[in-house]
Amino acid sequence: MNDFKNLYEKLIEYSGTSAYPFHMPGHKRQMMFMENPYRFDLTEIDGFDNLHEAGGILKEEQERAARLYGSEETHFVVNGSTGGILSAIGGVLQRGDRVLVARNCHTSVYHGLELNGLCPVYVWPELDGQTGIYQGLTRGQIEKELEKYSDIRAVIFTSPTYEGLLSDVKGICEAAHQRGIPCIVDGAHGAHFLWAGLPDAVACGADVVIQSLHKTLPALTQTALIHINGSLVNRERIRKMLSVYQTSSPSYVLMASISQCMTWLEQEGPEQFERYKRQAGELRKRLANMKQLYLYEPRADFDWGKLVICSRNVSGREVYDCLREDYGLQMEMASAGYILAMTTVGDSPEGFERLAEALETIDFELQRPGAEAKRRGAMKIRAVRGNGTAPEALAMSERCMEIDRAVIRPTEEVPLEKAAGRVMGDYLYLYPPGVPMLVPGEVIQMRHIEQVKNYLHQGLEVHGGYSKESGNVKVILHHG
Repeated sequence: MNDFKNLYEKLIEYSGTSAYPFHMPGHKRQMMFMENPYRFDLTEIDGFDNLHEAGGILKEEQERAARLYGSEETHFVVNGSTGGILSAIGGVLQRGDRVLVARNCHTSVYHGLELNGLCPVYVWPELDGQTGIYQGLTRGQIEKELEKYSDIRAVIFTSPTYEGLLSDVKGICEAAHQRGIPCIVDGAHGAHFLWAGLPDAVACGADVVIQSLHKTLPALTQTALIHINGSLVNRERIRKMLSVYQTSSPSYVLMASISQCMTWLEQEGPEQFERYKRQAGELRKRLANMKQLYLYEPRADFDWGKLVICSRNVSGREVYDCLREDYGLQMEMASAGYILAMTTVGDSPEGFERLAEALETIDFELQRPGAEAKRRGAMKIRAVRGNGTAPEALAMSERCMEIDRAVIRPTEEVPLEKAAGRVMGDYLYLYPPGVPMLVPGEVIQMRHIEQVKNYLHQGLEVHGGYSKESGNVKVILHHG
């Protein structure tokens, strides 16, 4: 008997379980009713416009989105923020340009650097030494680099970060604009900020802002917006790149989801976000009483909907697995010392209650002498701190060639333990969140090797130039 279930069957089966999503997408599988999508999955027929040359209903929809977000120009994106980021980088910059880039940007930014042959100058955000979480960038950090390099053509950074921390977007944009330099903000996780009472990157003066609707709002996966403002960027060129990096047959199902999301924001957004903010605040207040687990509370502005749950004595992966396997709660991600629970306006009071009860129970168990987590039987808790592999291992990598040169060089695979001194031939990153530890052209150091080994020990997934089957990493064959 064939027990094979195809993807659709597996999805239907999973959706019928009691598993609760504290992860993307923001609709949490319980908002925004849509009819059978096959009924309106069509192509560019008369009366339904063309996304790449919008002049009818899609033009009107994009203008509505611009009004909602206070943007001068907004476009629908149907392959996620990645498509918007690639379009922004390709539209704003020219091959060989020097660009100031936050080192904690998503891999899609690095792919944009690679595809356009750009020369990055990295600015390193402050790193929380206890958790390994990057903080937001300050105006002073950006000004320092802009004073050192007079030929910077754009500033690219992420705000909010995956963990919900914010940069000083307004101050950074002011500093850059004084020098005639545009700012591209990866705001993929901030599409909800206007309604959440948080500083939105468009309102803060960014020239190009890319936001994923599906991450934090009730919209289908892959839906995003790109906002364009001011006169420092070539808008026509960005529009051209949007047609390059998006399919020539954009999904009307996805565009309808964007449209429905905009209508929901207009009609229900303010009231629903008030409810959400109140419930999230109550949850945070309740979880503040935990002892062995604790909520990460940044010093400055942050997205209060992102629950970064740190552990004092156990790995984030163990807490993550315990929540999933014992309580049916699926988190967004696990890191070495914390987990991320993404809450959104789509969460239910019942979901919040389940999470609170589960975390309180786990916290209580961890307070027992010789604590053991109940995860399919007793599982001994491992201490993971003080093992000599601090988060600083990710910082200040030596670069010996630009990314676009490195990716075309011949490569070979060598054991991770023997890779010190070699040059990366691929990206090396945890996913999520997709921030590279090393990029092509950077030198592998012992601290990088120890960091990767520590991640693997915690059961985390290392992607890109690392093979979990062989334990090898991809390095450039010859360099010099």
